[in-house]
Amino acid sequence: MPAFTRLAIRPGSLKRRALWFGLGLAIIGLCFRAGVSGDGVGYYSYLPSVVAHGSFDLGPVFDRFIAINTPVARQFLEITLPNGLTADYKPIGAALLALPFYLLTHAIFLLVVPGHQDPDVSAEYQLAFTAASLFYALLAMVLLHRFVRSIFGPRPAWLAAVGVVLATPLVAYVLFGASYSHTFSVFTITAFAILLYATRHDRTPGQWFIAGLLGGLASITHVQEALFLALIPAEAVYEVLHRTWSPRRLSGYGLLAAGVVLPVVPQLVVDQVIFQQWLPHPAPNISLDFARPHLLDLLVSTHHGWLSWSPIVALGLLGLPAVVRRLEWFGSGLLLVGIGEFWINASLSDWWGGNAFGARRMTDQSLLIGLGLAASCAWMIERRLHRLAVALVAAGVAWTALLLAQYYYLIRTDVGPPWRDFLIGQLQAIVYVPRLFIQGTVVREVADGAWLLA
Repeated sequence: MPAFTRLAIRPGSLKRRALWFGLGLAIIGLCFRAGVSGDGVGYYSYLPSVVAHGSFDLGPVFDRFIAINTPVARQFLEITLPNGLTADYKPIGAALLALPFYLLTHAIFLLVVPGHQDPDVSAEYQLAFTAASLFYALLAMVLLHRFVRSIFGPRPAWLAAVGVVLATPLVAYVLFGASYSHTFSVFTITAFAILLYATRHDRTPGQWFIAGLLGGLASITHVQEALFLALIPAEAVYEVLHRTWSPRRLSGYGLLAAGVVLPVVPQLVVDQVIFQQWLPHPAPNISLDFARPHLLDLLVSTHHGWLSWSPIVALGLLGLPAVVRRLEWFGSGLLLVGIGEFWINASLSDWWGGNAFGARRMTDQSLLIGLGLAASCAWMIERRLHRLAVALVAAGVAWTALLLAQYYYLIRTDVGPPWRDFLIGQLQAIVYVPRLFIQGTVVREVADGAWLLA
């Protein structure tokens, strides 16, 4: 059994675990936004359109969200195609992953209060989608923590998990913007990559197929995640160089390909039905220029730069040489994929990721940064610098909390301010931090009776 799948709980740690669990529940209850908004409308609307109405015309659901004044770029929800359908440029991966949650909610309403359900925009149905997002985010962090623990030990693993969740842009999409696709992407990527590494010595046919399924789901959640499939050739090259590759791998590659194709086919069908094209343009207002990427801007600009908005990433990057040495082909493969994704994101005409928190598209690198953070923290702990490691992670969390407050309460226009104004904004944001803990809608809506079934 892989080390990261074994869970041993010492009696002395039960209180500590209970305390952290209670704190986590409190944060979720106070901060978690259960509604669908922004880009999330495009990801979510497949569910009511197809499941409840049996239609691929998402226009009526889009109109419902616009009518209730949902924060959304409505100009992208009102594009009528030549076939009369309304364009939805968001892929279907997040909707597929959230489908069990939506179906359960729909079944409860049909059985308990038939005729009273509003499967389009009611709070319960929106919660089904965002609850799925939260579930996959938590599952991804459990997988990441156990995996990192098996490599670098318990203390670095905890620090890395806290750093990834609370000191990178991921925190905004776990708590405040759960209807976006980022948590779904992080889960599929993390599960796919860890499964590959954990089964590297003796992968069964079922594991090959499941790995392909996860890779396919990642690809139709955010198309750039197809790059993570490059971990397969990275493993093959390593095995060839070390003379451990076997022709028996060929059948495994076939099973993996079948797993990838299974979720990709529905995406192709949806594209053909809506756009009457097999590979439509992923967005009407975004272009790519690989020859002139905004590499430095994406890294250090105050306009959602990866390091400027999440300085803890620098600590993660410093640990990557140790990750590559320790994990060999896996570490090298993750690093190459990370470089590829960074280049692609920097080549986009909206390299800053639109009006959103931080370098949101780089949340796809949560596993890589988590491993790098753990390696850096392990290095410090080995040299009796445990307090320094804790302080650096805590500083990253504090910086992110201030930036969340600045983003939600002070920044009025989506531009990169001068560094002086950016830093002054961090100081001004201190008084707004408590407001982050009243952002959550779950407790408020329960108290108001918004989720009563009758």
